[in-house]
Amino acid sequence: MARDTNSGPKTAGDGGIQSVARALSILELFDERRGTLTTNEIASLTGLNRGTAYRFCQTLRRLGYLEEIRQSTFRPGLKVLSLAQAALGGRGLVEMAMPRLQALRHDTCETVNLAIPDGSEIVYVARLLNDDLLALRLVVGSRLPMAVSSLGRAMLAFMPDDQVEEILSNSDFPRLTPYTMTDRAELREELARIREKGYAFNDQEVAVGVRGIAVPVLGTGEQPIAAINLSIARPLPEDEVDGKLAPMLLDAARDIGERARQLDQFGD
Repeated sequence: MARDTNSGPKTAGDGGIQSVARALSILELFDERRGTLTTNEIASLTGLNRGTAYRFCQTLRRLGYLEEIRQSTFRPGLKVLSLAQAALGGRGLVEMAMPRLQALRHDTCETVNLAIPDGSEIVYVARLLNDDLLALRLVVGSRLPMAVSSLGRAMLAFMPDDQVEEILSNSDFPRLTPYTMTDRAELREELARIREKGYAFNDQEVAVGVRGIAVPVLGTGEQPIAAINLSIARPLPEDEVDGKLAPMLLDAARDIGERARQLDQFGD
């Protein structure tokens, strides 16, 4: 039997840090596209051997961070949700923005989202759904690449050029649908259009049948701290976007940004 070079007792210091990093790398594999994973898949994605991956998964299961739904097949446990809720609950931005998001949901009857940047991804921190059966299967805490989502592009378009280039160089460009833009040069041209118009429009690039209109929320120094969007499961004529929906989003984003700057200035 081959020797397991990834196992064995861990001492304090670097060994302990390595174990924590490996455990976190397993948890980070799960997202809206990978709701369950087998031990073999986890081993392949992390580079751990199967025995070591299984032992880490069993430890995470005993601690409540994973559930074993059938033999050697895992999904995130309730402890992960608790951590996400605690982290998001501490963000004053969500609570402060909620009245405007609820007003948008009421006035448009469409799904409204608030997301923040995290590296080359966006993280959904608020999601107010409409009743459309085609609504995306995303929840608070879900992630998408900045480069493919309207929320991410709305923020990218108003970031400094060096920051944009750093994010794009570290970005995956997954082809989520036949309409997804995957060319970096084409995306740079799209970001220039977004800066000129003030909003991003995503036409079925994340899910077939779903369009997104997004605007950035600008904080101190006019830097994007978040973005809000409408997710709409129907064709959108240009005059409805330009004449109605985009102005409503821009007005809400300006108000949220102003409140965020005041919060930053005076503290919580």
